[in-house]
Amino acid sequence: MIRLLLRFLDICLLRLAPQDLPGSSFLLGLSLVMYAALAFGAALLSLPFFPALVLALFDAGLIAGLLWILLWIRDTLNRFPQTLIALYGSGTVMQLIALPLVLWQTAEVAAPAQGVAALLLWVWLLWHLLVVGHVLRHAVNTILPLGMLLALLYLFVSFSVTRTIFFSGA
Repeated sequence: MIRLLLRFLDICLLRLAPQDLPGSSFLLGLSLVMYAALAFGAALLSLPFFPALVLALFDAGLIAGLLWILLWIRDTLNRFPQTLIALYGSGTVMQLIALPLVLWQTAEVAAPAQGVAALLLWVWLLWHLLVVGHVLRHAVNTILPLGMLLALLYLFVSFSVTRTIFFSGA
């Protein structure tokens, strides 16, 4: 398991690409479970149990659905399993990194410490966009800036849909 997380970390450090991962169904299932479990844990910070579970599963499904559409448009659906594994796996690593920052920011600490946490979360967000852009550029054979634009588009769609469905009454 540690070796697998290190491979996902290498994707986060832009040292590996989706095509460097095996496209096995087992690995896809494992990376989905890891991603969804951490997304569920993060959602529990602001939602009750059942809505947090639905949000985590919805998020994992949205990633898969939007990726499938993108690869279908580019006629590269054969890259779907490895790319989805890379997105779930790198997303798992990125969530592991973000969780302490989110907890730090929401903790009752002095304002300067919360400011540092907020700044680090902005840096994390930019890094996360870079990682998703890196994965997507390999998936559709394009340049990194276009991959990052696709990542930004995904972030916008994800945020808009999630906010509308799960947080519109808040």
